[in-house]
Amino acid sequence: MSNVLGFLNIHVEEAVNYWISTYYVESEEYQKRKYIPGYMEAHRNESILLCKHALANLDAVPNSVEIGEDRFDMETSLADIVSNHTSFYTAIIEFLFIHYLKGSLDCTREDLFETILKFREMEGISLQGLISGYAAKGAHMS
Repeated sequence: MSNVLGFLNIHVEEAVNYWISTYYVESEEYQKRKYIPGYMEAHRNESILLCKHALANLDAVPNSVEIGEDRFDMETSLADIVSNHTSFYTAIIEFLFIHYLKGSLDCTREDLFETILKFREMEGISLQGLISGYAAKGAHMS
């Protein structure tokens, strides 16, 4: 797993760019904010930073509750939050597969699959945090 994580740490900006260009640009959140000066760069930088934090601590995905609260404040729908979240992990896995198949990611299949399973676990844990933060913020508004 360490070869895969090392590769992703080195190429985190490229992986986030892949997610943005492949998935995020189709989201409601992006469509609402694409003309706001500086939004896209700030969102990209935030995504890179959050990805680096998650890679540094695979057992606890930081900030997911706060991100859920933030997305509530941004009036992003819960459906779009879930879609953006799952598409992020999908994009990361696709990015790894693309590089594995090209030979630019040097690892065993077992390492790749182990890493993917770990990312799926992280996806579930962080999704719970996002939804909790979103719901808690919504409950306070009621």
